[in-house]
Amino acid sequence: IYFSILFTLNIHAQSFEGEIVFEIEHIFHDSSLNNNRLPNSLSCIISGEYSKIKQFTSLGNQSIIKDTIINQSTLLLKFGDDEIAIILENNKDTNEVVQINYSDEYIKILNYECQKAIVNSYNKLTEKNSTSIVYFTSKISSAYSNNFENLRGFPLFYEINSDNITSIYKVIKIDSSIINPKEFEINKEIKTFTFSEFKKLMNQ
Repeated sequence: IYFSILFTLNIHAQSFEGEIVFEIEHIFHDSSLNNNRLPNSLSCIISGEYSKIKQFTSLGNQSIIKDTIINQSTLLLKFGDDEIAIILENNKDTNEVVQINYSDEYIKILNYECQKAIVNSYNKLTEKNSTSIVYFTSKISSAYSNNFENLRGFPLFYEINSDNITSIYKVIKIDSSIINPKEFEINKEIKTFTFSEFKKLMNQ
């Protein structure tokens, strides 16, 4: 309870309500791997303890609704008229080793002062490395982000470099506005699975 109170106070200290929109560019080191199925834009809607991350692809749309207080995320997948919900397990991946190095370099992104950080990730299971260049603002909590939750703020630009691909996320709009609470509601009629149930379903 004590941790939840402190976390809530921190969220409100970095108060932001509105929508942050990114454009995404994917650079394939091997062009034959490009199937045009990766998201080309991303929207992050923030209000109170909630965030909703929406990604748009050629195959359909997906959203992640996150409750930062109870640390629970729900993935909504929509293909045409069909929609399902998957409750994600937000357990820390013990195979993932993350090291963050903060730089003294700052830049302005849409009137937000952003500090540079280099994030190195190594997965002990897959033995794969990835390096990310991030510019983040301390004015918005990293708890709302789907990536870099251990960062000191919310990323407004990041470049993720892995073995076969470089993905660049660049913010193009920050709209401070009041968000309708219904934005974070999940239709109770949608078929809902736990992540384990969904994996079993996909393996059938």
